[in-house]
Amino acid sequence: MRSSPTSRPTTASRPKSRAVLRALVLLLLATPARAQDATHFLRYTPPPNVFRAGIQPAEDYSFNGFNASVQVYQFRPFSGNIQQAFQANLLRDWIAPMHQEENVAGKPAFQKISVPGADLAIAASFAEARVGLQRPHNRILIVAGNDVAVVDASAGTPQSWQQAVPALNQMASSFRVEKAKAPAPLSAAAGNAVAGLYQGLKQKYMATMYNVTGSGYYQTALHFYLFSADGRVYRAYDRLDTPGGRFDFDAAARRDPMNSGRYTVDGGKLIIKMNRDNPETIVTDAPRDGSVTINTVTYKRQ
Repeated sequence: MRSSPTSRPTTASRPKSRAVLRALVLLLLATPARAQDATHFLRYTPPPNVFRAGIQPAEDYSFNGFNASVQVYQFRPFSGNIQQAFQANLLRDWIAPMHQEENVAGKPAFQKISVPGADLAIAASFAEARVGLQRPHNRILIVAGNDVAVVDASAGTPQSWQQAVPALNQMASSFRVEKAKAPAPLSAAAGNAVAGLYQGLKQKYMATMYNVTGSGYYQTALHFYLFSADGRVYRAYDRLDTPGGRFDFDAAARRDPMNSGRYTVDGGKLIIKMNRDNPETIVTDAPRDGSVTINTVTYKRQ
């Protein structure tokens, strides 16, 4: 998928400020609603022969045996003209840094597709030119009500893309949009059972000194989740201190909203909602015997 080219003025006399104004409008349109929860969920069957990475914000699958991957960015609220924003910039800023395109070679091809339960679904196909190599991409926008999900697939070479296409098509045929029911409020017993500091080992994205998009790498690092008995949660890499068994969740939410949130337990599931600005929902089995698995990473209570 490719980002659409910058609009060109129709006459030489058109002020440059008009182009700047349009860019600002598109940026505002691409700003998701704050402090809201998505009311839809994208169900799908992951492709076979893949490894799921434990990274956020996507559900990230890498194929075994060849260089291709697909990421699912679950529904989040959106205000504005989402179709216009997608055709203008492919919602590139929604994509995890490791998978963002550096550039787009030519004009993207947009095609409406059918996804059960969705109000609108558009697939964008494009090629990225990186170090003289063509990297195929396909990005799907899925709209349901005021919620938007994105599925992004790419490959390192055209040959790898051809290997991935059958599995990606099979995955796409399994897409369906469901209404997300509101979880039950956290009970005191469930909160006390979950509360604590949990430690795991997770892949951490490291940018290079050159700060070139897509040129970073992942390395294994300590990763923590801290749950309070009253339903608050915070996560961090490398180190998380709780002096005297205390932690200021309110201060953490102000300085680091992306990694702050709330949780509840409903039907044996731990439901975590992170990041008030760009909401992220995590659903997994409730902790058992001092362990919880989140995005394939197992965390042990300390």
